[in-house]
Amino acid sequence: MSRNPARGVRKQAHPVREPTGTGVAELVKELWQAAVTLRGSIEPAEYKRFVLPLIFLRFLSLRHEHRRPGAFAVPRKARWSELLAHADEEDIKVRLDDALEALEEAYPERLRGLLPRLYAASNMDRHNVAQLLRLFSREVFIRGLGGEDLLGRVYEYFIGEFASSEGKRGGEYFTPASIVRLLVAMLEPMRGVVYDPCCGSGGMFVQSDLFAQHSRQLAFFGQESKEFTYRLCRMNLFIHGLDGDIRLGNTYFEDKHPTLKADYILSNPPFNDGSKGREGWGADKLSEEDPRLEIAGKRMPLASRNANPMWMMHFLHHLKEGGSAGFVMAAGELSNNHAGRLEVRSTLIESDFVDCVVQLSSQLFANTQIPCTLWFLSKARAGGRGGRKRQGELLFIDGRALGAMIPGSRKQRQLSDEDVERIASVYREFRSTGRPEEVPGFARVATLQEVRDHAYALTPGRYVGSADVEEAEDFEERLPRLTAQLEKELARAESLDERLRALVKDLLRGA
Repeated sequence: MSRNPARGVRKQAHPVREPTGTGVAELVKELWQAAVTLRGSIEPAEYKRFVLPLIFLRFLSLRHEHRRPGAFAVPRKARWSELLAHADEEDIKVRLDDALEALEEAYPERLRGLLPRLYAASNMDRHNVAQLLRLFSREVFIRGLGGEDLLGRVYEYFIGEFASSEGKRGGEYFTPASIVRLLVAMLEPMRGVVYDPCCGSGGMFVQSDLFAQHSRQLAFFGQESKEFTYRLCRMNLFIHGLDGDIRLGNTYFEDKHPTLKADYILSNPPFNDGSKGREGWGADKLSEEDPRLEIAGKRMPLASRNANPMWMMHFLHHLKEGGSAGFVMAAGELSNNHAGRLEVRSTLIESDFVDCVVQLSSQLFANTQIPCTLWFLSKARAGGRGGRKRQGELLFIDGRALGAMIPGSRKQRQLSDEDVERIASVYREFRSTGRPEEVPGFARVATLQEVRDHAYALTPGRYVGSADVEEAEDFEERLPRLTAQLEKELARAESLDERLRALVKDLLRGA
């Protein structure tokens, strides 16, 4: 099972959520800005490698020094007080490397390879290292504002900031906390296997464990393609007292859990992966015999310039009979008519795997305004395991009107606890009790025939009666279309210009 706190002592439950007041949020941002100013000559993309291990050390040490339930024993040379006492000495960077090494040696099975020696060999100014140590030594971590929980909040915020800055380049976006909470609240993982094949920093696992109240009834399996993020995920699970089988590798081409069947799949795969590059996402590298490319006995085509359908087929393949998957998807996938993508979507619908679709507003992600949707696939639509029979029915929820700006932010929104519960309660009723009452503009159950009549478009606004039915087109697809249109118009203008010049010449000759 998933939890394995040192000494077998349960840790205290503390919900992971966005701060409700502005005080903690502002403090966390202030710490982030202070840490950024100490970056010095370190490349921005590399800075996380130096900051996150420090917070990791601080978090473990604080819990150990205050004898918190579930605290891990920390070797003397890795304790924060020891490091802080020598912060201004010449060899502080060597001491930090020794501290990381001592932790790895203390927990070889869980930390081996996660904490490499990196400070002494870096060009990071030792005075900046000392200031970082003092920054994370502030008394606010010990007293008031949640004490050590504040440090956990800082750790998560920093993970998010680093992950977001990384993700901006690859169509990958750090999953906002409110979306993770919504996915978990809708799937309600209580017992069994939880799987995330692009697990990032492990947020889906941590939130699932909180939902299950640290019951040890969940087992976590994940895969991550980026080496640093893979280590980050394992450190994150360690800090939260969780075990997980997390493996490094590209999910498309190296399925590291090929025989795994999960009760719950929660994931936020890269949006529209492959749509920008000439080579696509690498569909040609997959074997024609790959078992994931089959839905209900039917072989599916692959869209070479967009991996969204590949992710959906991967989720379905790894879903246990009776299991459910909830994942984030670019809004354009709801109604895209590209032959390969439409065939996968229509086959999922006709095979009765699509359970629910939720459309959310834009601005929920920190670094992109791209709108997103949540898809829920289920292999439990025939009933059983506490669920009702709902074959031939699809639940649509239009949540675009929900959410509010995060206090202090002018560009990012978040869903409130009430918003999360409003959406999740409708899905729970649909799944367990009966068809929920129609709420015009918000939620409605549609029949399979209605979806066929709409040419398999899954845009919720079509079914719930929204005044504004927006057929989202992803930017990655819109840009090439607009570019082609612009080139066509420019060519036409050039042709007209040539004809006009020729006419003028003819007129001049005639004169």
